[in-house]
Amino acid sequence: MVRLKLMPPLTRIVGQKEVVVDVARAPLKAVIQRAATRDGKFRAAMLDAEGNLSGEYSCLVNGRRYNVSDLDGVEVDETDEIVLLMPIAGGACHGR
Repeated sequence: MVRLKLMPPLTRIVGQKEVVVDVARAPLKAVIQRAATRDGKFRAAMLDAEGNLSGEYSCLVNGRRYNVSDLDGVEVDETDEIVLLMPIAGGACHGR
């Protein structure tokens, strides 16, 4: 089983810290899509209005970062650490 670890705000949206998909090895994009077909809250967070993977999230696979648009060629298995997160946008703090 492949485990997708979720980080905030995804944990608040989905209501859990992890989603488990019953596959031994598969493309990460297919794993995420399979998880989305089984869980409506996960689907709402991860898919856009057309049913495509939302570009709002990034993935870390064993510490290497991928954008959702780059997932076609990324194979994962049950030994991989997969984390789904929303990139943090930041800017300069202006103190007065």
